[in-house]
Amino acid sequence: MVQSEIRTVEEEQRRAKAVELSRQGAWMKWNLPGRKITWAELWRMEPFRISFMLRSVYYTLPSPCNLHRLGLIEGPSCKLCGERGTMAIRLSGCKVALTHGRYRWRHDKVLKHLAEILHIERKKEETIKNRGKVDQIR
Repeated sequence: MVQSEIRTVEEEQRRAKAVELSRQGAWMKWNLPGRKITWAELWRMEPFRISFMLRSVYYTLPSPCNLHRLGLIEGPSCKLCGERGTMAIRLSGCKVALTHGRYRWRHDKVLKHLAEILHIERKKEETIKNRGKVDQIR
């Protein structure tokens, strides 16, 4: 009887914690590998990137579900596909957006940005190599 009562109390605490966490995101659905960010990386990041990361972890980005819960829009569904507008749908799971190439456009923009960074770094390396050659000639 004592064990049963303790289990009941523990289960109630777990349910309360689950309800509390459900507002912070689909904590049981997205099992992604953890990413550890060093302080050095954090200091180099742009404020908007830090804000996005924090808001995505705590599920406070303006998804249709969150906007509906706050009373800012009428329904929690995605305007494109009609499914429940969670962050998973919003970021990469909307079938209509996939067929229209919207995610590809976003990924192409990321690749373009990465290519620009690589180009700048390659130029820096070439400059350093050229300086070394000039120093050897002298």
